Amino acid sequence: MNEWMEHPAFQAGVAPLVVAFIVGFALRDTRYAWLAIVAGYATVVAQTIGFTFDPLTASRKVLLLALAAPLVGIVLDATLPGRMAVAIVAIALGATSLWVFQSVLAQRSAQEVVLMGGGVAVFVTVLVALLLRLRGDGLRTGASGVGLGLALGIAALLSASVGTFMTGIAIAAAAGAMMLVQLARREPVVPGALGALSIAVPVGLGTGATFMLAQLPWYAMPALLLVPAAVLLPSASEGGVWRRSLVVGFTALAAAALPVLAAWIAARGGLS
Repeated sequence: MNEWMEHPAFQAGVAPLVVAFIVGFALRDTRYAWLAIVAGYATVVAQTIGFTFDPLTASRKVLLLALAAPLVGIVLDATLPGRMAVAIVAIALGATSLWVFQSVLAQRSAQEVVLMGGGVAVFVTVLVALLLRLRGDGLRTGASGVGLGLALGIAALLSASVGTFMTGIAIAAAAGAMMLVQLARREPVVPGALGALSIAVPVGLGTGATFMLAQLPWYAMPALLLVPAAVLLPSASEGGVWRRSLVVGFTALAAAALPVLAAWIAARGGLS
């Protein structure tokens, strides 16, 4: 039994899925159901690296911000934000990535700081903005979480980052659990900024960490943005819960193949 519970498939997939479903179903009639995402993420952290923040390395800064993201989302939801507030939050979180990877960038040349640091900051900003655009639609947000998590997890594995692989799969599993919760109640659960940031922050910073610290190619980052962008397509808004779940789910998975392809190309020697 212990051997089975220590298997990566259980730690990153089964356990986060079960925990997230329990949390999401228990809170299914409230927006707080989307705390299921951070619950799933915390489950894989508890089984692997643990909640230690000293010394505060880049990876631990990612963990800290990922755990804080739902709180930021709750505050943002309480203030009924307009477009300006959403833009400010997206830019602020993008800029925060410079603090997260400060120790890594300190070892780079000025040109690399601008290109690498600036590129990750822009990527995180755009990803947060796209997920916040989905905050009124639980099915689109859930499908995006599944697609983004799987894409990040598989791309990280191909890029020699086992830690981010497990994070990505855990996010995908937790988002999948929220899709199941919505199907069970036959009605979407509005995620708000709580749900959107719970997905965007760990995925965005996890992608940045894999790019900065492992072998993820830069072109995988814009490819990853295609997942929430594709889910925004108008056709995904038509039909009942089951039909829409299939449409947005298939769309997210199809788009997720592109960043995985980018990582696979890099693993085989990169673009010629």
